[in-house]
Amino acid sequence: MLPRLQMPLYDVVLPSGLKVTFRPFLVKEEKLLLIAKQSKDSATMVEAVKQVLNNCLEASPNVSVDKLPLFDVEYLFLQLRARSIGEIVPLRYRCQREVEGQICGMISEYPVELLKIEPKFGEGHTKIIELTATQGLTMAYPTFKSFTRIAREDLPAEEAYAVVSECIESIYDAENKYYSKDVPPEELREFIDTLSPMQVTKIDKFFDTLPKIQTTIHFLCPKCGNKDEIVTEGLDSFFY
Repeated sequence: MLPRLQMPLYDVVLPSGLKVTFRPFLVKEEKLLLIAKQSKDSATMVEAVKQVLNNCLEASPNVSVDKLPLFDVEYLFLQLRARSIGEIVPLRYRCQREVEGQICGMISEYPVELLKIEPKFGEGHTKIIELTATQGLTMAYPTFKSFTRIAREDLPAEEAYAVVSECIESIYDAENKYYSKDVPPEELREFIDTLSPMQVTKIDKFFDTLPKIQTTIHFLCPKCGNKDEIVTEGLDSFFY
């Protein structure tokens, strides 16, 4: 029987504070990512990321990828990609400047150091949502499992509100604090139905300003001299 190669193990502290141990991905996992990328289907890519992470977290058997916050998963995937393929990923950008009535179109390549990318919160992000002077919500970060449900273009509104209710950690007023885990789901949904559009907008801001894996490329076109800043974010940008 052929000997099995020993793979290195890496420790990383995720943005949420959880420490995990992982191994680099192997050829079998690389195939999963390549097939998912070729499919150009977001659901397929999400499932591939989940399976690869689960495989590579075999040294952390108590960690469930489904239960991790999305930004933890994105950060962990960047760490995994860096340790498996290389710490530098080349990102390409096509110049969109109009020169003499035509788009320049020059393609430039920029190296991005994956291990230097950290999750960034949106401006004004908070987990405490004030609904009135004495009432409000405390939110919990959506898990990767929740993300796989909401990352659909045809997501029914009813299901979207179900995900919102799952992310409510507690509801408070001037006298009491009510934890969602102790409240029947139907009662929680009824509470959401009583919110005003302005109050829902405050909840939307929580989701819109969640931490994101993000980096900024300072673009300088070698052909026409156009300068630009390109913000790159999300798993799609660094998928493989």
